[in-house]
Amino acid sequence: MLMWQFWCALLCVLWLYFLWTRRKFYLLTLKIPGKLGLPIVGMALNLNRENVLQKICYYLDILGPAGLTWLGPIPIFIVSDPQLIQDIFTSPNCVNKAITYKALDQVGASLMSLEDPQWSVHRKLLNPAFGHKVLLSFVPVFNTETAHLLKSLDELVDNGEMDLRPLLQSFTLRIAIQTTMGSDVKSSENFKNDKLLQDYQCLLEAITDMCMSPWLIYKTVRRLLGKERHYSSAKSEVQGFIRKLIESNLAKDTPPLPQDKNIFINLAIDLWKRGIFSLKNVENESNSIVFGAFETTSNTIAYALMLLSMFPEYQEKAFEEILTLFPHTGDFEVTYADTQQMVYLDLILSESMRVIAPVPLLARQTSEDVMLSNGVVLPKGLQILINIFHLHRNKEIWGNDADTFNPDHFLPHNMQDKHPYAYIPFTKGIRNCIGWRYGLISAKVTIAKLLRNYKFTTSFKFEDLVFVEDITMKLKTVPLIKLQRRNE
Repeated sequence: MLMWQFWCALLCVLWLYFLWTRRKFYLLTLKIPGKLGLPIVGMALNLNRENVLQKICYYLDILGPAGLTWLGPIPIFIVSDPQLIQDIFTSPNCVNKAITYKALDQVGASLMSLEDPQWSVHRKLLNPAFGHKVLLSFVPVFNTETAHLLKSLDELVDNGEMDLRPLLQSFTLRIAIQTTMGSDVKSSENFKNDKLLQDYQCLLEAITDMCMSPWLIYKTVRRLLGKERHYSSAKSEVQGFIRKLIESNLAKDTPPLPQDKNIFINLAIDLWKRGIFSLKNVENESNSIVFGAFETTSNTIAYALMLLSMFPEYQEKAFEEILTLFPHTGDFEVTYADTQQMVYLDLILSESMRVIAPVPLLARQTSEDVMLSNGVVLPKGLQILINIFHLHRNKEIWGNDADTFNPDHFLPHNMQDKHPYAYIPFTKGIRNCIGWRYGLISAKVTIAKLLRNYKFTTSFKFEDLVFVEDITMKLKTVPLIKLQRRNE
């Protein structure tokens, strides 16, 4: 009897100690409005992969631009207020990604998931790979690959509505591998049959599953649920492919030319030769750079084309601008200087990424207590969810037509009074996207050539779009697009 009482007393003491260590989280509920949800599980039972974006936006509509909720025992601060987002993104104590991003470590710890201070070291070392001169050297690759894309699209003209995403994904994957790994893979067998693309998509699907259901991080659980075989096969294929590219670069007899020393693979191998990186670091960072470059760029191009198909008046404005630069159809060379003259195309890309944010939700965690500008202190260990999708559609910031597509939102006089963190498609602050300029230049070169050669139409209505958070933004139903050839 005494032993039973002893264990009960011990459990009570441990439980009280556990609650005491988390007192800052509970006190936070007195300062920030929130939805606690059910005991133990919090809001977890209300969320699933398809509705998480809509639910979180719904909570913010009720709670205001910042609120607190719980997923099981984990407190989550949800925010879409631009000033609070600036406080978070510029704080050295909010650099680390949230615990959900541990899933990214399954394909190798890299810039996508590393914690500070290791992240800061890697970021500083790899920044030169996305410097201005290096990006300029990629423009010929963007042009060459877009010429191949035009040939593929020529076969689809007047063939009715179709899903262009697989073609665009294959196109951007080729570009990503060439520009970062220095290898042209068009002749590779697993590229010809789209096996490599399928493996990358399988990895993205698996990582998303793990982020939404953290127990899937464990191999034993994946095996029990029948999810391990396809994931491990895709992971092995992708890692093997990247490893071969690295080995091919290591086997080269001659060192890279001075102007090529900052190309990603040359930079990473040089860091290995100097003993700063391990070969595993080179492999992991190569995987993440290729993965990040092709997935977000293909989505940016695809969603811009979908929106222009739904709003033909803006497509025609963009076409008129491109026509003044390139009077003839067919393949032509787009220079970096040309991209700087595409002012209206800039507006379209910005508005496209506002309406369909490339990454709708972004999560961080505090490594120390963080004081916000409104006086609230976010305690160490708090998970933070930045709702970019909700921020970009805030009517107080963007006006009554915030929920629709209108490139005029980005005219200079409409942007001059906006908060600098009201528009963050590539995030901002300390841990912003390393490849944002890369993505914009490649998208502008590609879209300019496509709009000059084709008119894009769709029967799908904008108001029927249903958005799904999938690490990157996805659509529940993908609009199909028809191509018509432009005249000379």
